[in-house]
Amino acid sequence: MPPIFDDMMNDDPITPAAHAARPAHGTSRAAPHDHARTAWALALFGLVPFVVMAGLLAYAGREFIAYPQLVLAFSGYSATILAFLGGIRWGYSLNLGHQAISTLVLSVLPSLFGWAMLFVPSPWAFAGFAAGFALTGVWDVIAARRGALPGWFGRLRLVLAAAVTLCQIVAFLATRG
Repeated sequence: MPPIFDDMMNDDPITPAAHAARPAHGTSRAAPHDHARTAWALALFGLVPFVVMAGLLAYAGREFIAYPQLVLAFSGYSATILAFLGGIRWGYSLNLGHQAISTLVLSVLPSLFGWAMLFVPSPWAFAGFAAGFALTGVWDVIAARRGALPGWFGRLRLVLAAAVTLCQIVAFLATRG
């Protein structure tokens, strides 16, 4: 069987330390600061659509020719990123084995919440998204401070949660009556 399936054949939970100590199949071992730097860069690029769409809603408002599409795109991107944030916690908890069952269960809530917000009209959807991003940010920061997630990830999530929550508030204010 190819080495990529080695983990599938072993039911033993992998501790975070053991997982971090081994390189991924077909990759070289990158330094932890390289991961943090790359994550920061990618996260800041991921912030661009939030800032651009919130700015367009605030500046152009309902006069913007593609206003309905912009509201839909902003809501869709928000739901997608909430699902991604839950997926991060899902993946991390899988590496912890039985110790993280509650985190595994809770990690599906951001995606379900984001999906539900797609059925809520603006501006209330943006208020809901603001709450969702703030809560996931608090959850990640607390987990990082307790050592359940890397410290750099907690700092990253604090900055991003604040920025995205602010963008959601701007969208809420720009789309209300």
